[in-house]
Amino acid sequence: MLWDGRRYGGARLQTVDMARAQALPGVVQVVTQVHFVGVVAVSAILARQALDGLGACWQSPPSSAQYAAAAEDASAVETALDGAASDDTAPTEAAPYVWHVAEHSVTEGLGVTVWCTSSHATVWAPCPASYRSVLQEDLGRLLSLPGHRITLVDIDPGRSLDLHILDVLDAVADAVLLSRAAAQPVHVAIQRDPVPGDIVLSPDAPVAYEIEGDATAPPRLLSSQPWGLRPSRARLLSQPTQADPVAAPRVQGINPIRQVAADAASPLTQACIAEFEAMHVFAQESLLDEQAARLGIDPLAHRLAQLPAGPGRALTERMVEQASWQALPPQEQAQRAVARRDHGAETGLRGRGYAAAHVRDEHADGSTTDTWSAWVVEVEVMPATGTVDVTRLVVGHDSQSLQQARQAAIHDQHPQLLDAARRLLAAPSQFDDWGATAAQRTSSSGSQAASHDLMPVQGADQNTGLTRRVEQGQLALDGVVTLPAAAAIANAIFDATGVRLRQVPFNTEHLRDALAAPGAPSSPARRWWRRGGLWLAAGASTVAGLMTMAWPVKPAIAPTTGPDVSLYSAAAIERGRLVAAAGDCVVCHTAPGGKENAGGLGLDTPFGTIYTTNITPDNETGIGQWSYRAFERAMREGVHRDGRQLYPAFPYTAFAKITDADMQALYAYMMVQPPVRSEPPKTALAFPYNVRPAMAGWNLLFHDNRVYEPDPTQTLAWNRGAYLVQGVGHCAACHSPRNALGAEKTGVQNYLAGGEAEGWAAPALDQLATGKVPWTSDELFQYLRTGYSANHGVAAGPMAPVIHGLAELPESDVRAIGTYLLNLPGSPVARTSSGEGNAPAPAINALTSDLTPARTPESTPKLTSESTPASALSLAALTPAVSSTQRLFEGHAQGERIYQNACAVCHEAAAGPTLFGVKPLLATNTNLHAATPDNLVQVILHGIQTPANDDLGYMPGFKDSLDDQQVQNLVGYLRARFAPQESEWADSMAVIGRIRSQSQ
Repeated sequence: MLWDGRRYGGARLQTVDMARAQALPGVVQVVTQVHFVGVVAVSAILARQALDGLGACWQSPPSSAQYAAAAEDASAVETALDGAASDDTAPTEAAPYVWHVAEHSVTEGLGVTVWCTSSHATVWAPCPASYRSVLQEDLGRLLSLPGHRITLVDIDPGRSLDLHILDVLDAVADAVLLSRAAAQPVHVAIQRDPVPGDIVLSPDAPVAYEIEGDATAPPRLLSSQPWGLRPSRARLLSQPTQADPVAAPRVQGINPIRQVAADAASPLTQACIAEFEAMHVFAQESLLDEQAARLGIDPLAHRLAQLPAGPGRALTERMVEQASWQALPPQEQAQRAVARRDHGAETGLRGRGYAAAHVRDEHADGSTTDTWSAWVVEVEVMPATGTVDVTRLVVGHDSQSLQQARQAAIHDQHPQLLDAARRLLAAPSQFDDWGATAAQRTSSSGSQAASHDLMPVQGADQNTGLTRRVEQGQLALDGVVTLPAAAAIANAIFDATGVRLRQVPFNTEHLRDALAAPGAPSSPARRWWRRGGLWLAAGASTVAGLMTMAWPVKPAIAPTTGPDVSLYSAAAIERGRLVAAAGDCVVCHTAPGGKENAGGLGLDTPFGTIYTTNITPDNETGIGQWSYRAFERAMREGVHRDGRQLYPAFPYTAFAKITDADMQALYAYMMVQPPVRSEPPKTALAFPYNVRPAMAGWNLLFHDNRVYEPDPTQTLAWNRGAYLVQGVGHCAACHSPRNALGAEKTGVQNYLAGGEAEGWAAPALDQLATGKVPWTSDELFQYLRTGYSANHGVAAGPMAPVIHGLAELPESDVRAIGTYLLNLPGSPVARTSSGEGNAPAPAINALTSDLTPARTPESTPKLTSESTPASALSLAALTPAVSSTQRLFEGHAQGERIYQNACAVCHEAAAGPTLFGVKPLLATNTNLHAATPDNLVQVILHGIQTPANDDLGYMPGFKDSLDDQQVQNLVGYLRARFAPQESEWADSMAVIGRIRSQSQ
């Protein structure tokens, strides 16, 4: 989707098969309006199925070459960023500034409901007062209705502030168009945009300076994006030539914003007005600081020279006094910088920075209200790591709304603002955050973020901004007060190190690399000792760990009376519950018909049956007497409390990657569960597998017990997904191949390349975006969340209970898993939504109501008189090849009859109502395109008795109704009809016999 600030410029809807989608079960109406397409159905799953089956084709706009060129320019800007961050002593004033739009808040379980008529619309949605004008403006244009005919009802005041305005706006606008077309109330789930994108600004030319030391006129700031809040997607698509911005930023400054190539469209920026305002202030105030550095004058004195007499200047002068800011002569400033760079490696580099913001609100009566805000920040930078800590913060703000007599409020070391500033320095180290709201997360500095509103200070009322919540990574969302935060921190880092960071949030890796470059702090000898010492320490630690792990006899850890569970907070227990859900603990530790987590489930392995243990806090048969140390050792090292080695059927090889905080939370959760007295069967493997001390050698060869380390080059979402997949989720336990000793095969080529679980083939996950039936991020999210994807099928077998666990996790975690799986090292970039490109969606092939098999030369060779010489046409003289062809033809005919009698009523789009839930479409079903028929045979024989989601419905099994030959005929027919491009499965009869025997 592209937008130039006035018109929609993205892909155009070319064709859509409304009739076929309309014929699907549960569909109330298919709605199209210009390029907008939507489905109204009786349930969300049926709506998704119909939407995926529309087969929409999209055509690139006529000016696609121009848009592609603009995209290449944006890519070039991104490529230049790393160099700009690491070489900032050169004159690089024209280098771009980048504001990474924060990931939108979680929308779990929230939605909007709309009832729209020709003259009025009522919207039930999370809509705080700050959203109302935007929603009414966009809906008024969408419906051509005056604002008083649009009623907004805030249905969730407690959570609405955590939502992003654009996510709410898109859901409401979608619901409005659908409700008006269907003439019924319509509910639409609020969905978070997974790729919020960046805002990029750059000066229009390098800043020049006259010999006398005066700066030239400040340069304009150039933007590659429309500088305003975009319309709803529904308005962009349904009114493509009337897509003006909904609102514009209010920041006043000396650097005006000019959009580059206003006639060219650019990808949508998922940013709210406050984020545009924060970006403007960041770029403008950073430029002023750079000018001062070039001129060799004090940055605050330079700023004062730019300000005319008035409230802004008065506030700045008060900030000088409150912060005890003393300007240094240029010579002393240079000497201090050299001293810092020579001695800062051990002691840290200290610096200070200043930035200010001015916002003007225009009211309906023509009056204006001005608000000023200013920040002084002091930081300490550790060159060895690039970490930055905000050591002091002075914040001032001045608004006409404070009192009739203008008054400026100054806050020194305000705890919430100090914590908010530190969040701009967050790195991917927050990968163990379990979906807390932005105001509840822990900052990278280790201080706890404020989860309550800020208190008014010095007579400030509701309009000062200090009574609004401070959001992590979105500092501007709490009003004008925090707008200067990013620039003030960047200026302080520059003062301390001479390195100019131009990306927000700040990447401390760039800072560390810049300081480690030639000429960086510390001498070569000192740098060698520091690095050598670190390597020696790491090596010694590794050797000690390997020796401990390889020692065959492990000491027992004494039993305890059990922890005092009253010490565990509700937050810790809830976090532990989510860890347990992600790890599917209850699935393996619950026997059929048994109590949860009481053990006794038999796991069939190539080495024998291993029975799971009782992990309830029962003192006699469970883990009630286990200390945390015993629990952690079992999870990380695979050693029982009594010293026995555990078998790696218990995936401690993955659980070792869990962080300490998650491990402690999991222990707390397990210890507050109801104890169950249950003694499962003992595991008794044959020799030599029953020699448990030998597992110490296995661990030495195959087990890495290190906690997951985030990749700083990847996003927070990617790291979060990697942590869940590699660690507590232990996905590789089933989806990676194993060697002869039962260990997961190593190497990129084997990681998540497919495995086996309980007689089912666990498909490869390493090429999801480019497989035979490619996955998109939206499809993968829907599948992991609900157990169903219209283009891939229904989760069954061992995957169904995994979906149950994932359903407990926050939406952000499930999306993070998809982000990681679709962007594994070496894998191509994933598509972001279904139906992209100019080709029809694959599911359109499955919507056919023609029940005649789609035979092709590859799938069903025809038997004709030309197959053999005329002299050999007697039945006895047929060659073996022709006999095989005949049997294949007859088998497909038999399979077709079985399909029509047993399967078509549920799997044909036009074969009647939905009897048991969704109608899984078979043309793109992953099982039919797989290399082996194992999973298809499993489903045919055993059905789906425990669906991942009750809305999906159940499927009966046919093991007692069909013999092996009939199952083979059905399997061959399904493969030939729905995957005709694939070859026949050669060993299907053997697979059927093996799976049937395993279930007896």
